[in-house]
Amino acid sequence: MKIQLGVKANSDVVRNILIQMDDLILKPSINNDNLFLVGQENRTKMGENLIKLLDTLSVDIMNDIEISERVMPIIERELNMENGALKKYVP
Repeated sequence: MKIQLGVKANSDVVRNILIQMDDLILKPSINNDNLFLVGQENRTKMGENLIKLLDTLSVDIMNDIEISERVMPIIERELNMENGALKKYVP
Protein backbone atom coordinates (compact mmCIF):
# COMPACT_ATOMS: atom_id res chain seq x y z
CA MET A 1 0.00 0.00 0.00
CA LYS A 2 1.27 3.46 -0.82
CA ILE A 3 0.87 5.87 2.11
CA GLN A 4 1.52 9.60 1.75
CA LEU A 5 1.39 12.42 4.30
CA GLY A 6 0.71 15.91 3.07
CA VAL A 7 -0.64 19.30 4.00
CA LYS A 8 -2.96 21.83 2.47
CA ALA A 9 -1.59 25.23 3.36
CA ASN A 10 -0.89 28.73 2.21
CA SER A 11 2.01 30.93 3.23
CA ASP A 12 0.35 31.85 6.54
CA VAL A 13 -1.42 28.78 7.87
CA VAL A 14 -1.76 25.02 7.55
CA ARG A 15 -5.33 24.26 6.50
CA ASN A 16 -5.33 20.45 6.67
CA ILE A 17 -3.02 17.53 7.33
CA LEU A 18 -3.79 14.74 4.87
CA ILE A 19 -3.12 11.01 4.99
CA GLN A 20 -3.54 9.22 1.66
CA MET A 21 -3.58 5.43 1.50
CA ASP A 22 -3.68 4.26 -2.11
CA ASP A 23 -6.86 5.97 -3.36
CA LEU A 24 -8.34 6.73 0.08
CA ILE A 25 -7.66 10.18 1.48
CA LEU A 26 -8.11 10.66 5.22
CA LYS A 27 -8.51 14.25 6.26
CA PRO A 28 -8.65 14.42 10.05
CA SER A 29 -10.60 17.37 11.33
CA ILE A 30 -7.48 19.47 11.65
CA ASN A 31 -7.75 22.90 10.09
CA ASN A 32 -6.63 26.42 10.77
CA ASP A 33 -9.65 27.17 12.97
CA ASN A 34 -9.74 24.23 15.33
CA LEU A 35 -6.01 23.39 15.26
CA PHE A 36 -5.38 26.71 16.99
CA LEU A 37 -8.31 26.29 19.39
CA VAL A 38 -7.53 22.73 20.53
CA GLY A 39 -4.43 23.89 22.34
CA GLN A 40 -0.93 22.57 22.75
CA GLU A 41 -1.89 19.42 24.68
CA ASN A 42 -4.29 18.17 22.00
CA ARG A 43 -1.88 19.02 19.18
CA THR A 44 0.76 16.98 20.96
CA LYS A 45 -1.72 14.11 21.36
CA MET A 46 -2.55 14.26 17.63
CA GLY A 47 1.18 14.06 16.87
CA GLU A 48 1.59 11.06 19.16
CA ASN A 49 -1.38 9.32 17.52
CA LEU A 50 0.05 9.98 14.07
CA ILE A 51 3.35 8.40 15.15
CA LYS A 52 1.46 5.35 16.49
CA LEU A 53 -0.40 5.04 13.17
CA LEU A 54 2.84 5.25 11.19
CA ASP A 55 4.49 2.73 13.52
CA THR A 56 1.66 0.30 12.84
CA LEU A 57 1.69 0.88 9.09
CA SER A 58 5.48 0.66 8.81
CA VAL A 59 5.57 -2.89 10.23
CA ASP A 60 4.32 -4.35 6.93
CA ILE A 61 7.14 -4.15 4.35
CA MET A 62 4.52 -3.95 1.59
CA ASN A 63 3.57 -0.46 2.81
CA ASP A 64 5.49 2.37 1.15
CA ILE A 65 5.37 5.53 3.31
CA GLU A 66 6.16 8.82 1.58
CA ILE A 67 6.60 12.17 3.30
CA SER A 68 8.29 14.94 1.36
CA GLU A 69 11.25 16.79 2.87
CA ARG A 70 9.29 20.04 2.61
CA VAL A 71 6.22 18.70 4.43
CA MET A 72 7.98 16.93 7.32
CA PRO A 73 8.98 20.04 9.30
CA ILE A 74 5.53 21.60 8.78
CA ILE A 75 3.71 18.58 10.23
CA GLU A 76 6.24 18.23 13.05
CA ARG A 77 5.86 21.91 13.95
CA GLU A 78 2.05 21.94 13.82
CA LEU A 79 1.68 18.76 15.91
CA ASN A 80 4.45 19.57 18.41
CA MET A 81 6.68 16.68 17.38
CA GLU A 82 10.44 16.55 17.79
CA ASN A 83 12.44 17.66 14.76
CA GLY A 84 13.11 14.60 12.62
CA ALA A 85 10.39 12.44 14.23
CA LEU A 86 8.94 11.59 10.80
CA LYS A 87 12.32 10.98 9.14
CA LYS A 88 12.46 7.34 10.26
CA TYR A 89 9.42 6.45 8.14
CA VAL A 90 10.94 7.37 4.78
CA PRO A 91 13.70 5.42 3.04
